[in-house]
Amino acid sequence: MTLIAGLAIVTLLLLWSGDRTLPQVRDFNWQNRNISAEDTAFTLTFNRPVDRLTVEKQLQIDPPLPGKISWAGSKLAYTLSNPAPYGNAYQIRLQGAKEAIGNKSGKEIVPFQGQFRTPDRMFAYISSAETNRGRIVIYNFKTHKSTTISPVGLVVTDFKVDRHSQTMIFTATDTKTLQNNQPAIASQQIYSVSTGIVPRNSDTQFTPPGKLELILDNREYQNVKFDLAPDGKKIVVQRVSRQKSSDFALWVVTLDKSVPPIKLKQSGDFVITPDSSEVAAAVGEGISIFPLTPIQGSNLDFLPRFGNVLSFTADGTAAAMVEYNSDYTRSLFVVDNQGIEQQVLKTNGSIWDAKFSPAKDLMYCLATELKTQGNNSYEEPYLTAIDLKTKKIVMMMLLPIQQGIQMSLSPDGLAVMFDQVDRGESTNQIIQGDSNGILWLVPIPPNIRELDTPVTAERLPLSGWHPRWLS
Repeated sequence: MTLIAGLAIVTLLLLWSGDRTLPQVRDFNWQNRNISAEDTAFTLTFNRPVDRLTVEKQLQIDPPLPGKISWAGSKLAYTLSNPAPYGNAYQIRLQGAKEAIGNKSGKEIVPFQGQFRTPDRMFAYISSAETNRGRIVIYNFKTHKSTTISPVGLVVTDFKVDRHSQTMIFTATDTKTLQNNQPAIASQQIYSVSTGIVPRNSDTQFTPPGKLELILDNREYQNVKFDLAPDGKKIVVQRVSRQKSSDFALWVVTLDKSVPPIKLKQSGDFVITPDSSEVAAAVGEGISIFPLTPIQGSNLDFLPRFGNVLSFTADGTAAAMVEYNSDYTRSLFVVDNQGIEQQVLKTNGSIWDAKFSPAKDLMYCLATELKTQGNNSYEEPYLTAIDLKTKKIVMMMLLPIQQGIQMSLSPDGLAVMFDQVDRGESTNQIIQGDSNGILWLVPIPPNIRELDTPVTAERLPLSGWHPRWLS
């Protein structure tokens, strides 16, 4: 009876004094995190119902990040309109918002401040400087520091980076082979190398830059082209047998070597899908999409009208494909996962590359226009932005007249890089000759859809080619 009486008294005191727990932010899922372009929304979770209008009015992000607010109970979700620009630190502040008691506002929420940041703006390229010719270099725009990660004695011809920029896969030829005047493409091998970039928000052990491993040699097959799956676990390699030239096919290789290489089928150019499960390849007169792990009896998607796949959106819902027309022109199409095809560009020249913006509303295209001067014809390259909603084409700038220009779009969608080589058109000529590469940075203006004057490119104080932004 004494215990019951005591509990009753305590209950009455609590009811009389009210709930003394202050309304506050219980969790911020980006707190002290290093986010990337893949992170599209953050959440604020409150410990009790809040007055949503006061929260939305008082929420501040510095620097500002446009986006939309949605609610699920006492959890606020803020979805960014575009990825947060790289190289910045951000603060979230909430002060003056109130809790909700029925249809009325109650106590003021405890002031909250959170912080997060985005990675430094970095890119990799193949150096053409005398000291590092043919080696992969990573450049950090914030620290202005360059790090060479591929070893002396290997001349790199191509490289790809995994989704988190921890590992690079590259093709390279030994300098001794080049000195014997053997073609680089016939003798290149495939390697992996660590970048030295610290893993974001992960318990993964840090690996210093330059840790090298041979993935595929060139003894029985020539390694022609390759692509790296975005998850960084597999590569697809176009290989040709040294004994039988008709033995020309794609191979799937797991980087941890847990599974022997799998031979797929013959094809032309190819791209691995963003989910790392399939490959889109030019097969015959069309594009075939088939799984990296062959499944007996599975149906393959085939798009007969297209001759090349250039890229996919980050979520894999659409692809940029090229059609080769009977009048010798080229057409650029956007094909979504429902099979809807939309032509967005047509040219009498070539279409070299096309990249979707992170928001999937713009496409940046590297193409050429065929020009005639007297008895001579040449292709004039240009960079254009295409509004995928209105189909409006915005000419950004004309590029140097040469073949093989490489383009890369930054992960936050705010800049494009391209290269220019002084002399030589093929990779082998560039490496063996004395030509130098020039790297250009093209900032994308906020008013790109209304652009009426060419964008000004900035020449970087670096010598090289094949620039690739790191994520």
